[in-house]
Amino acid sequence: MPIQLTEDISKRLRAARKAVGFKAAKDFATKHKIPLSTYSQHETGKRSISAELIINYSSYFNVNPCWLLTGNGEPFYGENQKEKKAIVERETYSISHKVNDDHSRYNEIDLALLKRIFLAAEHLFEEPSRQTTFQGLINHCFEIYNAVSTLSADTEEKDKIIRLTLSTIKA
Repeated sequence: MPIQLTEDISKRLRAARKAVGFKAAKDFATKHKIPLSTYSQHETGKRSISAELIINYSSYFNVNPCWLLTGNGEPFYGENQKEKKAIVERETYSISHKVNDDHSRYNEIDLALLKRIFLAAEHLFEEPSRQTTFQGLINHCFEIYNAVSTLSADTEEKDKIIRLTLSTIKA
């Protein structure tokens, strides 16, 4: 993961922690039984964060994983999140207002399609009897994205293909 991207994720991670009420990284790490040194290094950008950890942290903070990874989209779901959004905006001001060509590559990703795939797969992540890891499920989602994004089908057809492909993963 490029250094700048890791630093940006770390700033969003810190912002999300503060927005949900953990003033200190130690309090969050202790509550979720994460080694403080590991979490602190994630939050300072000294240690890269895997896709599985992005998903885990997103779940702990109840934030949009796409936002945590890229900074795109709304950080929190729901309309009653104004206070949290204000904290996040204040904490991430420096990364959201800089000009950085590295982030232009995200303009090529169909975030709406990627979001539809992850939302369609949500039940697989929550299934206690699943046979694969979070990383495996994430990899499947990206494989589906790579296949579906190149199709010249309409949204409805793509959604059918997504559901069909995800049903084969469950089986």
